[in-house]
Amino acid sequence: MNVRITSVVTVVAVLVFAGVGLANWVETFDGGELDLTTWQFLAYPAIAGTFTQPIKLGDDGNHYVVFDEPSSISVGGAAFGAGFGSAEQFADVRVGATVNVAGDASHAYHGLIARGSYQVSDGSWTPAPGVVANCYILHINWENGPANLSLDIEKVIMNQNIMDEDLEALVPGLAHARSYYAELDVVGSGPVYVTGSLYEYKGGPLVAQTPVMVDTNGNDWWEDADAHDEVFTAGISGVFAQNEHEEPAGFYTTFDDIGSLSDGPSAAAVNPENGAKDVSILTKLNWLEAEFATSRQLWFGKPGEMQMVDPAPEGTVYDPGMLESGQSYQWRVDEIGPSGTVIGHTWEFTTGQLVTIDNFESYADTADIGATWPHNIEGGFDYIFLETSTVNQGTKAMRFEYQNQYDPFVTETTRTFAEPQDWTIVNPEALSVAFRGRKENIEQQIFLRIEDAAGTQVTIEHPYTYATQSQPWRSWRIEIAEISGAGVDLAAVAKITIGVGSGTDSGQAGDSRDILYIDNISLTPGEVAPGQ
Repeated sequence: MNVRITSVVTVVAVLVFAGVGLANWVETFDGGELDLTTWQFLAYPAIAGTFTQPIKLGDDGNHYVVFDEPSSISVGGAAFGAGFGSAEQFADVRVGATVNVAGDASHAYHGLIARGSYQVSDGSWTPAPGVVANCYILHINWENGPANLSLDIEKVIMNQNIMDEDLEALVPGLAHARSYYAELDVVGSGPVYVTGSLYEYKGGPLVAQTPVMVDTNGNDWWEDADAHDEVFTAGISGVFAQNEHEEPAGFYTTFDDIGSLSDGPSAAAVNPENGAKDVSILTKLNWLEAEFATSRQLWFGKPGEMQMVDPAPEGTVYDPGMLESGQSYQWRVDEIGPSGTVIGHTWEFTTGQLVTIDNFESYADTADIGATWPHNIEGGFDYIFLETSTVNQGTKAMRFEYQNQYDPFVTETTRTFAEPQDWTIVNPEALSVAFRGRKENIEQQIFLRIEDAAGTQVTIEHPYTYATQSQPWRSWRIEIAEISGAGVDLAAVAKITIGVGSGTDSGQAGDSRDILYIDNISLTPGEVAPGQ
């Protein structure tokens, strides 16, 4: 729904429905009529009144619905038409449909709607009468013809796409003048994880999948500045067709087997992420399950050799033990709920030569990383942020800000492990930290402190105070003997602290903040003894 409404100033009042609960609806159009009596078909702009939804019979004897708009937007035809199967609100949801563009596909696109809300304008507070919607959507993009078929995820506010960056996936191959089965999964409430998938047919092989959109209550990297930052926690489900060009006129899109399922979405927020490289050989698998899930089955192994983990994990974290370096692994979570088992997606990652202590990829937002890495400054100041633009590897890092012109003239951030870590099982040679600063920064001391469960600690200072001004990423290597030689028990590492400052006024001007970026805190393993 890329329609840009530029003069809307009134806040949209959303529809209020019954409370959110586990619910499902499915529409097959069998028998040539609607299975559900609750459908609402709406359009914007609603001027010509030529948007219709006839149900037709295919050559195979199967009925389907057509979203048909023969009029150009130049004469009041709809730029888009939407259909909502029910007024039921869904939180965690999978919206699915068989979709196809018939005729000239070079100008139209269509897709799925989740967690939607809308109001119908009479034209007094919008440029034209018609439906005004907020929602997450999956676009199936035919506007550049079937040779360039692609998917993308969008967040829409009052019919306006607020995406600053595309979350897009190109559909491989060229044989796209046909139908596909599409799914839109939405899981979580803060943050929300949104994924779009395209299959050869319902239940068939996966053809393409979008990157996961992580929507938080802050301004996300993909989101327009000063846009509607709050997540959508629940809403209605539907489908839409769209064409914003004056010529050729309108759109003609078919849908079949449309469904909205509370007990449908796959597990999300997986770590390691699908396709991740250089994953720690001591990684733990973790994920977020949809709210319907009461238990799960976990599958794990080398490619083509996944086996079901028995017994199944009691929660959403699994420790597979020490993995092989440079090896690919696959895993899958099947969620089990009142209606049965939902088979999950298969994810794959490859281990590296380093053992990751923290690469910051698992944090959902700034609040999450700030809770895990609290700083030492009193007064409710924010100095620790999740960084998604300036990273060394992967997609996330820590942005560590500091104002050492104020007492105590030193800023620290500390991670306390839930359970003390045993670094000895990989016979580590060195600890390394990737960091970069800014040339505008004041020269200050960077330091690292390691503390064991008994409270024994060692502080290591970076040899160059001007390292805070390094614009390229640097790897700070600390020999492990420097840590163990101070008496720290490497079999029970409890805390790791990163700090900047020396306890005296840094000389930073006014209220200015200097910035240090941190990424990839890791161990370099030595030869591991047999059996470990």
